[in-house]
Amino acid sequence: MNGLALVGHALTLDRQAFVLLDQGAAGLRLSLAVVFVAGVSAAAGQSVALFVNRVAPRRFVLSLLLSGAVFTLVYLFWSTSLWLIAVYVFGRPRPFLNALRTVGLAYSPQLFGFLVLTPYFGSFIAAALSVWNLLAIVVATRAVFHLTTLEGVASAALGWILLQLLQRTIGRPVLGLGRRLRVAVAGRRLISFDEVLEEGEA
Repeated sequence: MNGLALVGHALTLDRQAFVLLDQGAAGLRLSLAVVFVAGVSAAAGQSVALFVNRVAPRRFVLSLLLSGAVFTLVYLFWSTSLWLIAVYVFGRPRPFLNALRTVGLAYSPQLFGFLVLTPYFGSFIAAALSVWNLLAIVVATRAVFHLTTLEGVASAALGWILLQLLQRTIGRPVLGLGRRLRVAVAGRRLISFDEVLEEGEA
């Protein structure tokens, strides 16, 4: 099964897609590509701030690419937290590389992140993609760590909590650097669309 077929099956929450990816040698490259493109897509869906700030086209593209890189860093934290929970809480030891491969493929729903830019339905689409992504992660962790459904759900929930802790401790300097780089690439401090609306109402 080729890469596009695996992504397609992952979108349908097909457990076999994650099993096949876990067994393939090229799985990590595919997973990293999915995560990076998903990050760029998600950034495109939230690009209103870039338009509002009138960022130059070159800087706009660079900002999207940087957002894809930051998105990939969050994926690494997410994979680490899920791996730690599965191994040390549920006692299902597997190589960390296996977690990286399967969790990366579980980000496939975020490839549609650009749809968040859709007027009126953006918030609903963002929420739907988050739920879809979470369900895919549950299926992925069940596949790679041989967890039951309940253990998969618990692993995702505990992994998310640990992710928040990692982001607020050892990940804080990294994410802070990402925010500073985003401003540097854009060439100015980015104000949100909501801030513009508030200024207009003042």
